[in-house]
Amino acid sequence: MTGGYKDMKIKNFPTLWFPPLTYYKEGGVIDTDKMAFELSKIYPYSKGVLVPGSTGDGWVLSQEKQEALVRFFLKGFDFGRFSMMIGALKPTADETIQSIAGWCEILREESGKSDAAEAMAALDVKAFVFCVPAGLDAKEAQLKEMGRILDVGLPMAFYQLPLVTGVTVDPAVVAELADKHANLIVAKDSGGADEMAKSGLLKDRLMLLRGAEGDQTEMVTGSSPIYDGLLLSTVNCFAREHSELMQGKRDYSGYGDVISEVFAAVAEPVSNPFSDAVRAICYAKEYGPEAAKMDIYCYNGKKLPPELTAEAAASLRCNLQQS
Repeated sequence: MTGGYKDMKIKNFPTLWFPPLTYYKEGGVIDTDKMAFELSKIYPYSKGVLVPGSTGDGWVLSQEKQEALVRFFLKGFDFGRFSMMIGALKPTADETIQSIAGWCEILREESGKSDAAEAMAALDVKAFVFCVPAGLDAKEAQLKEMGRILDVGLPMAFYQLPLVTGVTVDPAVVAELADKHANLIVAKDSGGADEMAKSGLLKDRLMLLRGAEGDQTEMVTGSSPIYDGLLLSTVNCFAREHSELMQGKRDYSGYGDVISEVFAAVAEPVSNPFSDAVRAICYAKEYGPEAAKMDIYCYNGKKLPPELTAEAAASLRCNLQQS
């Protein structure tokens, strides 16, 4: 197979990805200084970002703020440059195609390249990420509408995200799309049942990335791994741990317990459950119990509940012997 997964391996496609947490000041103003500081600690372990992503509030931020975040990452950092996938997670094919066109204009501006593919290569943008159109559950309709998105012709990543779309796409549909469109190079599964990887239909066709649904150890580093990598919100707070898991140097216990406990504690999200839980863990990990006394702002200007941050600090102490 050419133009797909095997070629990507040659181009050093990262295997550990994350949707970066967006940090805020009072009033919901994006705090890029804080973001750069936190990203510098993650960079030694994970060099792939999905922006805008769920944990970065990509579904709820204004278009202006989403564009500001993408440009922030495209410019790179003193410590290096992240590989990027750019989210075009829209509810219809037309909106997805329009979103990709808008991102391409920004890539041309930032790179100085007139050709979109050349601009992506210059800025190390690996793919645009799309979902099945919301509520579209008929196979032929899925093939038609997702085929329209893929006809854009640029490198693309399919995101199985039934929590948002209300639809789980059959692996056979994804395999058929991959056969017809060489620019479909990645599939990320947050469906909770690992249908795409377990089907065996996509092996060696696509780069398969898994979400944060439970223990990933055997599926990524076991004797017969079915995934090529991970794309996880919790890399924001446990980058080293996830990296060591993928290298076979640790298991999921301890920090996996923290993740489960804090996510379960998000009773009424201030922003969204992904970013609330990850934000609480990040601050608790950095400041300990004192984090519960801090004003920790979300995208809408509201503050993270101190009870959630206190729960994160207690879970870290209990499960990871943090002082």
